[in-house]
Amino acid sequence: AIDRALHPYGVPVFVDSRAPAEAGERVSAFRTLLIAQDTGGAIRGWVRGDVFFGSGDSAGRRAGATNAPTRFHVLLPKVQPGTTDVRP
Repeated sequence: AIDRALHPYGVPVFVDSRAPAEAGERVSAFRTLLIAQDTGGAIRGWVRGDVFFGSGDSAGRRAGATNAPTRFHVLLPKVQPGTTDVRP
């Protein structure tokens, strides 16, 4: 989830973080390309985001355990000379 006031739906976001682990599992790198498709009530500003891990008990436990420093790289097209800025 993203802040819709700052990012349009459909924008690609590269996520660089640690994967949440269930009890007894090791924490590992979580690096993946995602597409912004949702907003959340607590997602406000540049430094907030939320990752959907799926549905079901296992996904719920992973999501509940997620609280790690993360880098979100929003991928935007390069602005060409003579065109307007593409940011919302």
